[in-house]
Amino acid sequence: MNNLLFDERPLVILPSLAVALGDLDEAAILQQIHYWTQKNMNVVDGYSWVYNSMDEWQKQFPWLSKRSLDRKFKKLKDKNLLIIGNYNKKKFDKTNWYRINYEELNKLSNVMPEVSTNANANTEAKVQAEAKVQAKVESKTKASQVKTSAKTKTETKAKAEPNANTKDKYNFDYAKFIDWFNEVTGKKFRDTEDKRKLIRARLSEGFSEDDFYLITRFKADEWKDNDKMKRYLKPDTLFIPKHFDNYLQDAKEWEEKQAKKQSRKKVKSKPKKNDEPEISENDRSILAYVEENPDVLKTDEIIRKEVERIERTRAKSRSSTIKSA
Repeated sequence: MNNLLFDERPLVILPSLAVALGDLDEAAILQQIHYWTQKNMNVVDGYSWVYNSMDEWQKQFPWLSKRSLDRKFKKLKDKNLLIIGNYNKKKFDKTNWYRINYEELNKLSNVMPEVSTNANANTEAKVQAEAKVQAKVESKTKASQVKTSAKTKTETKAKAEPNANTKDKYNFDYAKFIDWFNEVTGKKFRDTEDKRKLIRARLSEGFSEDDFYLITRFKADEWKDNDKMKRYLKPDTLFIPKHFDNYLQDAKEWEEKQAKKQSRKKVKSKPKKNDEPEISENDRSILAYVEENPDVLKTDEIIRKEVERIERTRAKSRSSTIKSA
């Protein structure tokens, strides 16, 4: 086995490897890849490989950002110390596979400058190098912990207090919706980041803003007066992927039934008081004559009887219209 690497689980670095590479971080990466490939879990073309996404690598080197980590991997590749391939079964899977070029690493080991033969000088130099490496590791680890702590506090605060901007790329007014949700369901939920995240997830799947309002109205109508079910009137129940699509289909059927009920309730407009039933042209002429000569009703018995007949006909027609309505 190459004398610049060792097989141990802890993330440790040989000072001589860091000196040979001229970079502490590259030494840590190379040592970690060596550790994983020694397990021989992924053997291809006679070589042992390890595959990982940059997000997963970053968890093993938390003091480095993903961008910095990506540059370190690229430098090791450019030095021909790291071989990168892709042996994923699925073509769309772009996760990289990695192995160490031990032949190139042996060359690097052979050209390293000779260490002083003086035992005391050799020991002192080694102690100083190890101290520098350890100090650098501790410094970066501490900085990473501080950064992680600050990030956690920021994320926690953001979760409780969303950004003041109520809308995002989906143009969804979260604050307005939560207020409306509370009004319809009789709840008192707050506009928090976890609820926004739940809604954004469904919007990203292609559902619309109207779908959230429809499901809420449907379930509020179904559960609000049900002592057993009304406790489930909350975003965490209605908008999770397990239920959302089924609830939406049921809500659309419910909406159609509601529309049909409203349609059946509609009745024909009643005749206005001033609307009179249709009468013949002759009857209209008689009434017009009487209106111009009202005294004729006292002097002409025939005209008076005709007017009474017309009024009876009108009354009967009005009665039939009301019954049919």
